Parts: sequence; structure tokens; C-alpha cells
Amino acid sequence: MSEPELRSVGMLQSVVKENSNVEIVILTHEYIKVRVQGESNRWYQIESRYQGEDIDIFISQQPEWSLSVTAARWQNDVISENNYSVDLCLHPKNQQLPIGDRIVSLVLALYNDIKTALEIPMLAQFIVCKREMLKEIVIFQDTMIVTQEMVMEDHWPFEEDIDEQEETDDEEEMEMYEAFERDIFGVSSNEMAALHKSWEDEIIEISESQKREIEDDFERQEREKQEVIDFWEGMSDKLLDK
Repeated sequence: MSEPELRSVGMLQSVVKENSNVEIVILTHEYIKVRVQGESNRWYQIESRYQGEDIDIFISQQPEWSLSVTAARWQNDVISENNYSVDLCLHPKNQQLPIGDRIVSLVLALYNDIKTALEIPMLAQFIVCKREMLKEIVIFQDTMIVTQEMVMEDHWPFEEDIDEQEETDDEEEMEMYEAFERDIFGVSSNEMAALHKSWEDEIIEISESQKREIEDDFERQEREKQEVIDFWEGMSDKLLDK
């Protein structure tokens, strides 16, 4: 690692130290794995590998470190990377930052996943997906969801193909996306728009519900503390009376 990369990894370690829901699983000069539990109680695993020697010299914009995010509802699904785990196409905006900085930006975004989901619909879709539904999904992308069936049939478009489609025929592209949504969720485009709205409402509701739970738990702890104080004050009074 270069000196800037070492400093950025030091910052990553300090962030992990301050957050109990973030764990560095592996940290070497060529491989980093970090596991995060978000506010939604979903689990995320960020992996990065050094690939400097394997980079094509003709692709000057390709970063030296790869970066991938695996997500699931249960921690064990992420650890074992079984059929209930999915890939999220999430990347920091600035790909030129040192690898530690890029991982930290993902850690903070996923740690606050409920808030982040309000800005990234793809993440909101993952959060509200039931575990059984995740078994049929491989990748969550900005533009579409890739299912097991699409991979098996080997006819689903890559993001590069979608970019070309945007340049040639926007109307045909929209029909393609609507077809994907109908195949995956079994709803029309109008129903899908309503579903997206319900996803956003559910995310907001989850956030408010968790906030109330935290407040209720805090009040309960305060009551229990006060009961203990009252008990020992009463015992002290009896002792002094004797």
C-alpha cells in the first residue's frame, strides 16, 4: 500500500472502533473485508482486492482496487454468501480516492441504510424485500434487478448494453424495464410506480418505528434505574432507623 492508502486504512480502523455494528473481518495489503449491520438490521459485506498487476494497461481509468458489496437479511447469509445473499451495485462517487476512504464512505452509507435508501431506490427495494424473494434475485442495479432466471437463460442485458439502448431508443428501453418489473413482481408499470411509493413510505415508517423503539427502550431503562435507586434508598432509611 502507498502512504495515502495506509492513512486511509487507519481512518477505516478508527471508524470501525467507534461503531459496534461494523467489523473488519480481514485486513491485509491486498485484501480487505468489512461487515456492517445497518439501521434496518440488514447485513452488508464490503470486499476489496488489490488488482494492480492484473489491470489492462489500455484501461487507464480502472481503479487498482476492486470493490463489491454483498447484502442479506441474516448475518449468516452474508457470511456464507448463500442463495439468500445478493450483490448491490453500490460504488463511491469518487473512484480515485484511496481504498480506505472509499470503503469508509460505503460503511457510513450502509450503517445509515434507512436514510441512504431514501436517496437510492435500489437500496430501498433490497431493504423491503422478503428473504424468500432474495433467493430469486442475483443483483440489484440502479436500472434493473437481475434474477436467477435471467442469468440461467443468459439473455439479460449488461449495463453497457443498457447505455447503448439509451442512445438508440428510449421508448423501447422503457418497455424493456417494464417487462422486467412485470416478470419479477407481476405488476403493471402503474402498479410498479405505486409500489415504489409504498417502498419509500415503508422506509420512512421503519425509521419512525425504530426511533420510537429507541425512545421507549431508553424510558424503560430509566424507570428500572429509578426503581433500583428507590429500593436502596428505602433500605438505607430502614437501616438508619434501626
